[in-house]
Amino acid sequence: MNRKRTSLELYQTHRASLLSYAARLSGDKTLAEDIVQDVWLLFSRQQIETIAAPLNYLRTMVRNLVITRARRQRVEGTAGTDFEAATAGIADGQVSPEENVASREAMQRIMDAIAAMPDSRQRQAIRMYHFEGMKLREIAAHLDLSLTRVHGLIEDGMVICDRVRKEGQ
Repeated sequence: MNRKRTSLELYQTHRASLLSYAARLSGDKTLAEDIVQDVWLLFSRQQIETIAAPLNYLRTMVRNLVITRARRQRVEGTAGTDFEAATAGIADGQVSPEENVASREAMQRIMDAIAAMPDSRQRQAIRMYHFEGMKLREIAAHLDLSLTRVHGLIEDGMVICDRVRKEGQ
């Protein structure tokens, strides 16, 4: 029973700030009340001793419930409507042939710019980082350079690539 009292005291102490937080996230004071009440119902079942930061845990619960409710509202907003009408505004994820060609051309220009970089270490660093997924530390060890130098090589190279990409638009 002592555990329940402790979690209840924690909840009561921070209820006002949780309400304020929920209202800010949801934009609705009534919904915030419901969310904070649901948080208490979920929180009261937890073993508070096992939670390292109970207040942060409560705030995370509030945020997650706000997100869940918003998702549910979007889904419920399409319930009972015609499938075609509900999906008309949703992008199909397909890229047009023109966009596909433009992307391939932009990628080729960037690859050419990387190949034309005067510093071979820069070319290698960019390839390792962006195409092979290596971490900066791994690249630094492989190229026998400092982490700062590797970061600078990649950053300078990306400025060049970005300029090439923008010129092609």
